[in-house]
Amino acid sequence: MFQRIVDIGANKEFSVTENRYLQVTNIASVLGVLFMLTWMITALTLTDTPIVYGSNGLLALMFSFVLYFNSKGWRVLASTWFTATAYIGAILFLYLLGYASGVYVIFYIIIITPYMTFPQKARKLAVGFSILGVLTLILSVVLQSSINAHYEVMDPYFLQMVNISTTGLICLTIAWTLSVLIDRSEKSLQAEQKRSDDLLHNILPVNVAKDLKETGKTVPKRHKSVTILFTDFKGFTELVASIPAITLVNELNDIFGRFDEIVEEAGVEKIETIGDAYVAASGLEEEITQHAINCITAAKEMLSYLEERNKHHEIKWSMRVGIHSGPIVAGVVGKKKFSYDLFGDTINTASRMESSGEAGKINISGPTLQLVKDDIDYDYRGKIHAKGKGEMEMYFVK
Repeated sequence: MFQRIVDIGANKEFSVTENRYLQVTNIASVLGVLFMLTWMITALTLTDTPIVYGSNGLLALMFSFVLYFNSKGWRVLASTWFTATAYIGAILFLYLLGYASGVYVIFYIIIITPYMTFPQKARKLAVGFSILGVLTLILSVVLQSSINAHYEVMDPYFLQMVNISTTGLICLTIAWTLSVLIDRSEKSLQAEQKRSDDLLHNILPVNVAKDLKETGKTVPKRHKSVTILFTDFKGFTELVASIPAITLVNELNDIFGRFDEIVEEAGVEKIETIGDAYVAASGLEEEITQHAINCITAAKEMLSYLEERNKHHEIKWSMRVGIHSGPIVAGVVGKKKFSYDLFGDTINTASRMESSGEAGKINISGPTLQLVKDDIDYDYRGKIHAKGKGEMEMYFVK
């Protein structure tokens, strides 16, 4: 029940901070109602002065309106109403009970709560109320000898003790509540930041994402030796014409989702998918020597996965794989929608290795072979013509 009251007027469209101010306003209004009702009951018990307990009851009702205003979305009005009610109450009871009652301490609430309850757009109004509270407090202290009780209804010592202790308790409660809400906000922001970072890292390499977050830009980087893995599916054009588009997308999403896991496990970075083509690279994050074997390992796992998948699915996928090693330039292009891409002849050659290969096999170039020849078995294919490249030595990984 209390949590429902605290969340009155909360909106998912509000920022975390905005909802925090709203919740503090609701809690402060509840404390105001309880404070006034407590004094009303006390006055009814100890006095027979209607103006005293009647004033407490009226102020309790006024504080309750804050919840109504927040439920209607009238945030500034709700905060203004709370602060104005507290101010009017303090002035009223200074007149009724005098300075000796300790009512003046309520001005401390008026000084601190505007910063905890007003939305950011009304910050100037909050400052105005705080200044008013400070000035009124100073004035009441200066004129304390002239602020006498108009109704001697209770012992001044008792009034002072209750007012000061209750006001202190209210300030403590509001400050503690604000602290708890700030902690929750911090955890919520950290969770959002983690989701944002994870999404960014899914799109860009870690180092590139770090540069973008810290400086807002990245510098293209030249890599002396990386290995590019390029795949696509045999007969894809015919397959597109034979099955519904939604089925095609679901199939590719399932396959490429598993490819993402495979390349990550093998130490390879996914670059992009272009239609049915899957492009990945190893050696971009740091200067490593095993980037070629990493790509071959990933390619073997991909082919093995497809072979096993074809046993249990109606649509059979047949894939070619091409791998080439060499220098590359990597960088982010675009200002609003970032795209991490590779540039240079190495990626073009990797594409030719794929298109010159055969389904179910891994076709690698001479430069790649030089990096892995002691670690794999292979078949020399001879010199094969590659579009735009001429005759190139190619090898099938066994």
